[in-house]
Amino acid sequence: MTVILTSLAVSGTATILALVIGLPLASWCSKHQSESLNWLKIMIRTLYGLPPVVVGVAVYLALSRKGPFGELELLFTIEGMIIAQTLLILPLIWGLSWTALDKIPKEVLETHGLLATKNMMINRLKEARVGIISAVLVGFGRAIAEVGAVMIVGGNIAGKTRVMTTSIVLDTQQGNLDSALMSGGFLLIVALFASGLALKLEKEKFASKKYSERAPIFKQYSANVVVDNLNWKIDNKLILNNINLPSQRKCSAILGASGSGKSSLLRHIAGLINSDSVKVEGKIMMVHQRPVILYGSVLQNICHAGVEVEEGMWWLKQVNLETLKNKSPKTLSGGEKQRLALVRALASQPDILLLDEFTASLDGANVEMMERLVQNHLDRGAMIFLATHNSLQAKRLSKQIIILDNGKVVTENDVPQSLLDGSWLG
Repeated sequence: MTVILTSLAVSGTATILALVIGLPLASWCSKHQSESLNWLKIMIRTLYGLPPVVVGVAVYLALSRKGPFGELELLFTIEGMIIAQTLLILPLIWGLSWTALDKIPKEVLETHGLLATKNMMINRLKEARVGIISAVLVGFGRAIAEVGAVMIVGGNIAGKTRVMTTSIVLDTQQGNLDSALMSGGFLLIVALFASGLALKLEKEKFASKKYSERAPIFKQYSANVVVDNLNWKIDNKLILNNINLPSQRKCSAILGASGSGKSSLLRHIAGLINSDSVKVEGKIMMVHQRPVILYGSVLQNICHAGVEVEEGMWWLKQVNLETLKNKSPKTLSGGEKQRLALVRALASQPDILLLDEFTASLDGANVEMMERLVQNHLDRGAMIFLATHNSLQAKRLSKQIIILDNGKVVTENDVPQSLLDGSWLG
């Protein structure tokens, strides 16, 4: 029992320390992308295969009497073993968490940023929680099964620094194979328990609760957008060419073929791409072309907009999603995700709402419902920019139509008539 408790204490503490150190480092590295950090990522991944005996020797030399930390007298102690295992698994937790954070879709991070939710770092960690939990599990698995470093630093002292792996080595050397196999089996049970706990933490479960609903109190909207001689390139390719939008009406529809620059223009207005050519006054929210879902339940997704659950229920009812309030948004259909993304944006009550193909692939009834909500937002005084392929929708919601062709604002005479009259819709 002493051996088992020592193993759990050493490996568990080392995993917690590696997590406390590695997770903030991973978050910082993921947020600040650069060429030098790419080299750092390569170095960290190289250390995934760091031999435990190398770590053991390095820590042994550092903690020995002639070493720089010899005065601490940590050699052949549990503390010294914890230091060795922390250094061994730190690259794993750091690197794998970094990778998990990098895999968060940029639209998710942009939505969190536009919603101005508090604790952005916490939100990033929650979005990447599955990858981070896997990183912790991998780190703990390597720590609990490691033998070289703890043997060298701990000395395998009976009743003091002996752990399950060093006990297995000793039993095998002495011919006590039954005892060695028993320790190995218990080691697997510990790993199995850790894996089951990780799986339980990865799964999102939302309690089935009933909530009342309350209509929101709508504010007075005030917005101003000016785009003055906007030019933007990617890899020397001109995406937006001399765009000027000096004054806007309540709703401006942006038409154009795929690749004409519609989404790029919206991203500039949203501030997702910085430009001195765009001046914006007012709170902005954007509904991306691909529906964005955030962590939490369907109702919690609405509450990310800064509203209470009662108001969140009211918004869900507007798009017939109130019965799915306690479900994971990952289980929703594509159309349901689009409806959720729109009402989350509307719940934040933005002065300026940017819509990028917000009804793509929806049936007629749902398109009508979504357009009614947008029209209500317009009637309250908000400003809307609508990027769409659907000229009929553009005419229903807007009296000002901007046509883009290869990044330029053009007239109706410069584009196919089918783009304007909706005949291509069939």
